[in-house]
Amino acid sequence: MWHLHKTSLALILMGITSVATSVQASDYMLDKVVSVTRHGVRPQTNTEKLDKGTGRSWPRFGVADGHLTGHGYTGMWQQGRYQLAQWEREGLSVHANCAGAEQTFLWTSPHQRIKATGKAIADGMFPGCGVEPLSVQGKDGPLFELYHLHAAHMDKAIMRQQIIARMGSPAEAQERHKEEVALLRNTVCAPESCQFLDQPWGVAFKSTGKPKLTGPGKLGATIGETIRLQYSDNLPIDQVGFGHGVDAKAVKALMAIHAAQYNYALDTPEFAAHSGSLLMRQVLSALTSETPLHANWPGDTRLERDLVMLVGHDSNIAELQTLLGFSWSLAGYPSNDIPPGGTLSFARFHQANHSQEWVRIRFAARGLDQWRNLTMLDSQHPLLHADLQLPGCKETAVGTLCPLATVVNKVRPLLVKDGMELPVFKS
Repeated sequence: MWHLHKTSLALILMGITSVATSVQASDYMLDKVVSVTRHGVRPQTNTEKLDKGTGRSWPRFGVADGHLTGHGYTGMWQQGRYQLAQWEREGLSVHANCAGAEQTFLWTSPHQRIKATGKAIADGMFPGCGVEPLSVQGKDGPLFELYHLHAAHMDKAIMRQQIIARMGSPAEAQERHKEEVALLRNTVCAPESCQFLDQPWGVAFKSTGKPKLTGPGKLGATIGETIRLQYSDNLPIDQVGFGHGVDAKAVKALMAIHAAQYNYALDTPEFAAHSGSLLMRQVLSALTSETPLHANWPGDTRLERDLVMLVGHDSNIAELQTLLGFSWSLAGYPSNDIPPGGTLSFARFHQANHSQEWVRIRFAARGLDQWRNLTMLDSQHPLLHADLQLPGCKETAVGTLCPLATVVNKVRPLLVKDGMELPVFKS
């Protein structure tokens, strides 16, 4: 059971009346939302590995490695409340009451930090309704961890080729990232440690088939993410990157190798297609419900509800991002970064007396200081966001809208059948 501590509760009560009040008047009405969200703030997943790799003792958080923190719960509670209020104002018929909860389908990964994030979102959206997120029984499930089940059949040769095409040779990567490697060494490494920073850049694959970087990227990506999490969880500054993460700008600089891991290894078309197609199919099934396109995208009937929320890992969003060809740059973060709580939403709109369905595909997330300070989200302090733009899309008062058929046709040729034989929503 998660409880709000007194400081967090005070912040919430102070901001309880300051949720954004309105959006610009629009001819477009929101009738469906499908969201894919990364979990909230957690500690590093393996403190011992960081200690050994850097020769230093890394700060411990107040919860077990990899679990959602209390700060992370509070931030996602706030975010759930804010997002539902925003979608309601745009026309969504789901309201912040227990009847609204019955119009919602909330499915999460079974991992603790992710189920707890789903619970926080539900508590923020539907307070007092006791909504519990659903998930598979067991450690991993097909929707969010397909490759862990060895059911994503990527071609390693193709992945290697695609990664090298972006990364270049080991020498090229070393030259490109030499200043970032030096910064990381000076920040976290004890003398005679961090040997991984001296090794050549390269590509390897886990037993699951998931690609990863070798050399500086081997542990450097984890270090950059951990420093971001320290800052976001409001750890004392002397514990954020051993005192080097003095502000959001400094933290962003220390995340450069983490960004490289995603840009080179995970934003790979071959990986995204085989690991992410099953998830994209569920999104399309939900998004096309009650439209003529739905016959081509069958799925669980719960996907037909007005609000469908799927909560998983940052890698899940990266897969969908790659399939969509979506790039973003949010203030204070590296390009295409997926912060804790980052949400890729598919919002379907319609116009009165028009049969055309439109979709706004938006990535939204808290800023680093919004996370650190648990800033109450409202019209003066909104989530950072970027909208996908494709040929045939248009700018409106509610953001960039694309014809539903355009979105479907964009991703359809990229999808494969990996995992389709598995029971996706069996809890």
